[in-house]
Amino acid sequence: MHSAYVDVHCHLTESAYELDLAAVIERAASRGVTQLVVNGVDPASNRKILEMQQQYPTVRAAVGIYPIQAVSRHLSELPMPIEVLQDPDAEIRFIAEQAQAGTIVAVGECGLDAHWLGPETFAEQERVFLALVDIAKQQDLPVIVHSRKLEMRTYELLRQANPARVVFHCWGGRVKQAIEIAQLHPGWAFSIPANARRNGAFEKMLRELPETSLLTETDSPYLSPQPATRNEPQNVVDTIEFLAALRNWKVETAKDLVWRNFCRIFAT
Repeated sequence: MHSAYVDVHCHLTESAYELDLAAVIERAASRGVTQLVVNGVDPASNRKILEMQQQYPTVRAAVGIYPIQAVSRHLSELPMPIEVLQDPDAEIRFIAEQAQAGTIVAVGECGLDAHWLGPETFAEQERVFLALVDIAKQQDLPVIVHSRKLEMRTYELLRQANPARVVFHCWGGRVKQAIEIAQLHPGWAFSIPANARRNGAFEKMLRELPETSLLTETDSPYLSPQPATRNEPQNVVDTIEFLAALRNWKVETAKDLVWRNFCRIFAT
């Protein structure tokens, strides 16, 4: 297979796409973005992604439980409008079944969060996260990780669990820490969002991370390269062009590098 542009973390089940999803996917494909790993966060999005994968050949399913959903039944007030997940263990079992059946390419989005959530939730966040990491380990799948404001605790748990393949989505810790983690764990990677041109930390990661740990994502519809606009998977093309400029490479060299990393980490 020829190299392609890849978006390893997007949320195309969001309502922002309900009117033009097919056009968004086609726009990406027309620019060579033909690997879209759509990430689930709750039962509804997980099932929708599995259906989407059947309809669109460029979509790859990753199913998970977002940290807020993982503890939502214990919250007296939700930080955002979401559907409360009353039985996370039932969803963990569903994700395990999908992993075993070979219908998904990764487990995620999952992880830890201290931006929206307080310390009283951390133990339950960790329990759900580690259960999902265990599924990824058992089925030899990458785990796509959210680590907002708990980056080093997330890393410590992953270091102990030692899954073979990890993708840190939108790393918010120190760049030096990311570089050290990448050097210690050759099978792990960091996916850089499409707003890297206006984010100094993401720019530095593109410039300084080991080559084998670089992936691209959009987190669509969030983190658009243009403020206050809807993000789309096609925008990973600009991230690759930025990576090439920062490292004084040809664009094709940067594209091929990220493609090889994607194929290795997602075992495609």
